[in-house]
Amino acid sequence: MQDREGMILSKAVYADMSRCIACHACEVACEKAHGAAKIFVDVVRDRVSVPVSCCQCEKATCVMVCYPGALSQDNGSITFDSDRCTGCDLCVLACPFGAVQLDTAGVRRCDLCPDREVPACVVTCPSQALIWDDVENIAREIRKRAAVKMGRSLASGRVL
Repeated sequence: MQDREGMILSKAVYADMSRCIACHACEVACEKAHGAAKIFVDVVRDRVSVPVSCCQCEKATCVMVCYPGALSQDNGSITFDSDRCTGCDLCVLACPFGAVQLDTAGVRRCDLCPDREVPACVVTCPSQALIWDDVENIAREIRKRAAVKMGRSLASGRVL
């Protein structure tokens, strides 16, 4: 996808934890699409649901530590070559989000469903907690929400 100036826009899945209802529909959709779930929902302290999947980091640490070159990054997309994977687990340890999993088939991490217009998890989410959009639009929305939260905090006299 390109913007008006012809620049490539990267897309991402944003997880809005305030909307997640821990129904695990995203996991089921991903498993149906890929044979194994590449997203999972973790419930923290029985209060907050956190959908976890690969963030397709701009400078991905999982790629940086992959000495056999099984993980590579090109044009903002991370790809996996199972023939090169040694099963060393360095990518699992390096991911700051805990989104990389290693099993007998190799590394399991979100690939953003390249064969679909919108990832299966996003289409399936009944509460619209998963949002598929351009990275810039997502960043703008996150900044807007942070500003609103800060404004409420200042108005109430509480410090975050």
